[in-house]
Amino acid sequence: MNSRERVRKAIDHQETDRIPLDLGSTLVTGIQASTYAKLRQSLGLKDELVRIVDPFQILGEIDMKEWLVKQD
Repeated sequence: MNSRERVRKAIDHQETDRIPLDLGSTLVTGIQASTYAKLRQSLGLKDELVRIVDPFQILGEIDMKEWLVKQD
């Protein structure tokens, strides 16, 4: 199942092979910095400070290199 199929099934409330995630892949999406820090901790990723990229929304910068290594 590719990412597009996964998102469409999730939107239609159908079962997918895994939960689709969008962590700041475009300018209109993001994750709150403290939530991202907790997610990193629960996944066993490096414990480091999350850089704030949007002070108004307190959005954290996503380390895409680390996430690409962790996929599948």
